[in-house]
Amino acid sequence: MATTPLKRFFNPRSIAIIGASKDIRTINGKPLHYLQRHGFAGSLYPVNPKYTEIAGLPCYPDLQSIPGSVDLALIVVNYKLVPAMMEKCAAKKVTFVTIFSSGFAEAGAEGKRVQRQVAQLAAEAGIRICGPNCQGAVDLFGKTAAAFSASLDPAPFLPGPVGFATQSGALGYSIFNMAQESGIGFSYVVSTGNEMDLDAADFMDFMLEDDQTRMVFAYLEGIRDGAKFIRLADKARRIGKPLAVLKVGRSETGSRAAASHTAALTGSDAVCDAFFRQKGVIRVDDIEAFIDLASAMKDRAPLPSGRGLGIVSISGGGGVLCSDTAEACGLTVTSLRPETTEVIAANIPSFGSPVNPVDVTARAINTADGFANVIQAMLADAGVDGLVVVVTMIVGEPGLRMARDLVRLSREAAKPIMVAWTAGPNLMAEQFAVLNEGGVPLFHSPVRAVQALAKLMHYGAGATRLATDAQAAAVRPPAALSGGIEELLNGADRTLTERQSKQVLGAFGISISHERLARSREEALAVCEEIGLPVAMKIDSPDILHKTEADAIRLNVSDPRMVGGHFDDIVANARSHCPTARINGVLVQEMVPAGVEVIVGINRDPQFGPVLMFGLGGIFVEILKDVSMRVAPVSTEEAAEMIREVRGYPLLAGARGRAKADVAALADTLVKVSQMALALGPRLDQLDINPLIVLPEGQGVKVADALLILAKP
Repeated sequence: MATTPLKRFFNPRSIAIIGASKDIRTINGKPLHYLQRHGFAGSLYPVNPKYTEIAGLPCYPDLQSIPGSVDLALIVVNYKLVPAMMEKCAAKKVTFVTIFSSGFAEAGAEGKRVQRQVAQLAAEAGIRICGPNCQGAVDLFGKTAAAFSASLDPAPFLPGPVGFATQSGALGYSIFNMAQESGIGFSYVVSTGNEMDLDAADFMDFMLEDDQTRMVFAYLEGIRDGAKFIRLADKARRIGKPLAVLKVGRSETGSRAAASHTAALTGSDAVCDAFFRQKGVIRVDDIEAFIDLASAMKDRAPLPSGRGLGIVSISGGGGVLCSDTAEACGLTVTSLRPETTEVIAANIPSFGSPVNPVDVTARAINTADGFANVIQAMLADAGVDGLVVVVTMIVGEPGLRMARDLVRLSREAAKPIMVAWTAGPNLMAEQFAVLNEGGVPLFHSPVRAVQALAKLMHYGAGATRLATDAQAAAVRPPAALSGGIEELLNGADRTLTERQSKQVLGAFGISISHERLARSREEALAVCEEIGLPVAMKIDSPDILHKTEADAIRLNVSDPRMVGGHFDDIVANARSHCPTARINGVLVQEMVPAGVEVIVGINRDPQFGPVLMFGLGGIFVEILKDVSMRVAPVSTEEAAEMIREVRGYPLLAGARGRAKADVAALADTLVKVSQMALALGPRLDQLDINPLIVLPEGQGVKVADALLILAKP
């Protein structure tokens, strides 16, 4: 994370605007204009040799002419002039610099060269850089608008609990504007651009530490430092502040566009998705989903601790719509306790419904306390972790009373209440004003209300589980490599043979099949007698990875008289398939008893390092792509989650009379494989255990085949 405290970046005592202009219609003129417009309380120093005065302030010909110190310099000049300006910033001992200028790494080879030059100058001087190719930063509580986006035209700001870091300046500040106009208050906003030095994770880390920030949101086109982002996500989870991300680049086309836009490196989106789930990062798919999520976090709304949803609706149709959405979002429309339904039934008409989803009907508003009593009863039910209230055309004084009741109940509640009021803002202006001023999350669609609450429920339920099971402590430290394994790796080809791969796995306590290498017909027969028939016989060659294609594998060999012939055939077929292949011999191994075949793999992601993959074999992987992933290392709990996530899990759990598989041993193997990946470090490129046989419960697992590939030298 950033080594220099960033409070002085967001709320500096003094700001110099290098390249300032009197024309507030230009990028050069906007930063000073916005700083003054929003009431920046520190010293402002416009710098431009063309002027002696701008906006009532002395304008200085250069930085050195400024009489005081400068905490933050905003550079708004042609990219070719930026290195010279950085030298002047170094001489002035400026702490932070924001470079608005474009034309750097995003523009080609020349821009990359200049960006490297500027980065080196900054590093030598100890200056921290935001940008280049960015739109600056805003501290809304501190009234510091060190940016040039037109989204800063409205004044005053609406401060609030959301911190926002964006790698896209124009889109990011558009999101900021839309959210502000939707009543979302922000603590900080920063556009990071090319991230020459400070990146989105640095700013997000600062926002997590900030007392005024309750949720941190990011628009990301790429994650440059996966290890840093892992630490950030762990920190957010530990301190209980939701971290939400709108991560683009899901498609191949989108990924290419993101890279060309900010020179960001985007990794596999499937890995990002798995990482976000693993670390409790809330992923949103569009701008409206972010605004909805921020609305759900509004002011006093507490985080839910589970996934039990309560629904109260004026209309039965609204309750059904919420129920359908809840199921799609993985929530439980919880069954209410008998005492809850009794209270509800006493406060609604007989033709209403006291079971969840509760239909109070429009007549519930005819009594002063009926509606409020229903809400209180729902909130008191232990199975309800959050509540969605659907209101329709309740106009006039009854609607105002309902709005006031919701504000009061929301303030008193220890559980979140989302209100979906399905009416237009002109008709319900007074009612909506009461809810907005009271800090009650207000939606105009039941679907969006449930979806937003679902995000928080999944986050809250995950946070509660982590707090109780101390998951992080369950992750084992990686084991050290033995001398024998070091020697094996140092002497092996980049692609290890099956036998070598299994030797590495076995060194980490992973159960492998009993096997030995035979170099002759006679030795093969002796190994068979030692292991016991039936056996599998496979070619052992670093040059033949796909043994089936070479017809160099025999399974279920049970007749000792056939062993010699099989040995000869395997070797002959291998030589015919690849005449130049190096043949070590034939691997003779036990035939593993019947079980459930699964696949376990490791792939090295450019951002996050080793990623663990799990799936069932056969059609589940080949056609359905039914796999789960986590960034290594994983705890036993995370491994168990991986196993349960795949659609084929019932085959392991003993569906339709099948024997239950040893899921505990499988989870332990996943943990060990992830630890092995950490121990091997960057030397490991890929691992494929296919198949891993999961035996019946209590009998463990066995690696039947494996392929380990080392990284390129």
